[in-house]
Amino acid sequence: MENATSKPAGPVKFGTFGGVFVPNVLTILGVIMFLRTGWVVGQAGLKDALIILVIANAITLLTSLSLSSISTNIRVKGGGAYYLISRNLGLEIGGSVGLPLFLAQAVSVAFYIIGFAESLEFLFPGLPTRIVTIVTLAVIFIVAWVGADIAVKAQYFILGALGLSLVSFFIGWSPVPEWSANLAPAYTEGASFWLVFAIFFPAVTGIMSGVSMSGDLKDPSKSVPKGTILAVVVTFVIYAIQMIWLSWHAGRDELLTNNLVMERIARVGPLIFVGLWAATLSSALASLLAAPRTLQALAQDHVVPLALGKGHGPANEPRLALLATTALAAVCLLAGKLDVIAPVISMFFLTTYGTVNLVAGLSALAANPSYRPTFKVHWLPCLIGAAGCLFAMFLLNALATVVAVACIIGLYTLLKSRRYQTAWGDERSGIWFALARFGLLQLAASRQHVRNWRPVILVLVGNPTNRLALVELANRLEARRGLLFLSQVITGDWSAMVKRQAKLQRQLQDFIRESRLSAVGKTVMAESFEQGVSTLLQVAGVGALEPNTVLMGWSEDALREKDFVGSIRRILELERNLLIFAEAELPTYKLEPVIDVWWRARANGSFMLTMAHLWQHEAAGKPFRLRVRRIVETEAGRAEIEAAMKELVKATRFEAEIDIVVSNEPPLEVIARESERSALVFVGVAVEAPQDGVNPLSPLKPMVNALKGEVILAKSWEDLHAHETAED
Repeated sequence: MENATSKPAGPVKFGTFGGVFVPNVLTILGVIMFLRTGWVVGQAGLKDALIILVIANAITLLTSLSLSSISTNIRVKGGGAYYLISRNLGLEIGGSVGLPLFLAQAVSVAFYIIGFAESLEFLFPGLPTRIVTIVTLAVIFIVAWVGADIAVKAQYFILGALGLSLVSFFIGWSPVPEWSANLAPAYTEGASFWLVFAIFFPAVTGIMSGVSMSGDLKDPSKSVPKGTILAVVVTFVIYAIQMIWLSWHAGRDELLTNNLVMERIARVGPLIFVGLWAATLSSALASLLAAPRTLQALAQDHVVPLALGKGHGPANEPRLALLATTALAAVCLLAGKLDVIAPVISMFFLTTYGTVNLVAGLSALAANPSYRPTFKVHWLPCLIGAAGCLFAMFLLNALATVVAVACIIGLYTLLKSRRYQTAWGDERSGIWFALARFGLLQLAASRQHVRNWRPVILVLVGNPTNRLALVELANRLEARRGLLFLSQVITGDWSAMVKRQAKLQRQLQDFIRESRLSAVGKTVMAESFEQGVSTLLQVAGVGALEPNTVLMGWSEDALREKDFVGSIRRILELERNLLIFAEAELPTYKLEPVIDVWWRARANGSFMLTMAHLWQHEAAGKPFRLRVRRIVETEAGRAEIEAAMKELVKATRFEAEIDIVVSNEPPLEVIARESERSALVFVGVAVEAPQDGVNPLSPLKPMVNALKGEVILAKSWEDLHAHETAED
């Protein structure tokens, strides 16, 4: 659990320059700058190459702004991007993105080392590449094992070497005649603007290297924004100048065919190799520092085994996580071929960037009072950045994008099933509140019509664990098309009730969450059950989401209770639809798979048909036939009524059979006999608000007792299908 007043586990060390700016710059100025930028200029020409650079850097800059916004709103701890995402969108989303991010960072170590080994082959053909890669990994591991402090100092030397190589390149002087020919594009067969963009785009990624060190920074909320944005701006300028210099000092053919054209242009050619090696080694080192810290944060949140989160020394160095990262990188090095998984790695990085943009955009839109970043960014640039990341993913590799998204969805599903109980609040409730607020205001402003009727059911359930059949029925009738209010009324001494109410409300919410119901829990205190029902009907819901139907249970004891009769009176006086449910006496397999709707009044019949249709839609197992039944006293009126009922069913588009029963016996006796073994029976009740001491449901007792299946007594105040059968 987190504690807002807790202190970092060890002394923080690094400032903006060493902790954020340098790792970001060294990761961005990588292999593509040395080996592929010339090809980009050769294909796209200087003008299109600069446009590609602007578009790619715009996505990175927008992500940097989003990163800066969310990192200045919360206290940033170890774990970098994973920490920011999980604390804003929840552990399940954070974990589903954070675990692939760790894998991408770990495998990137091997990827950069292989790039370093391959660059050596330009000077030393026949070099045993596999031995070189393992030795290089061992050296970088030792540097990281000693501690982040030594690693950061080592990065300064690498930055110096990279700087020397760039200086050597920019003071080289061999301009080509008519260099203006390099301004326009000249794409070779199979190449295009967006293909070149896709190849170049990974060059400008790498802004997460700094935020991955968040737990080791003196002031993360200050260093992350400044260091990240400064790194993006500086590297943009370097790439732009490099493209201009390449177009000025090399012909088109050389740009397309010579991967090491920078060496030819440079004043001191070998320094380009030094810069290339510095770029690959620095990226490998940055990844080997970042990956264990991401894994450590995941372990501390119990996403992966807790042992991996153990820290060592005053700086809480993640050494066990470092060993795991190095082992994974070693396996990839021994495998030797990363061409298949490299695109997926890029997808995971871009997914992280896109999620960071989404977090910032949704947080700004939700506008929680607690969302007060010191670095403020409007929601629109953040969401544009998220869309840009998705766009770049599909450009880079559509198949890899699908694979990455599928992995993340799978991880999310797994983590969701664990039902984590986190100690921190996240932005999700704020986002849902904002959406609900917008929807409610739009719903309130819209025209309310019976054709848009949905079941918003107030269920008088009491303790739901004792009324599971009632809850199951309510869930079927709601059918994921409306809303349930599971409610309970507690009566008695006020001071005693106050202590119980909060506990009972929590238990009710836990039951709803564990049962995965589309429901809201509501526990009220009242002097009597009747008063509690009246209160619920007036305070439950908001606007058009107020309950339009009340569902309660039938019992012979309830029939004799004054509160039960009074509650029915309140429900009918407030003109709510009423459903009274009696449980089945026999199991379903011993009953006929049929739903009987006994038609007595048009409003009741329309309401019951709708409820029966929803129940039928949600019924699991074997299908249930829907049968609309009506009693007539003589055979003479049967044909006309049957035709009218068929026309009504046709107009309302229900798949139902029509059954006219001819009998002059009391209707309740006919229903009891004809539907005795039906799985579900709807019976309309033509009752008015009862007077004190008079229970209008008492005459129904023999019929309810005779029926073996489930029984629902229904009273409606509105004809739900009048608009479908009325004349134009």
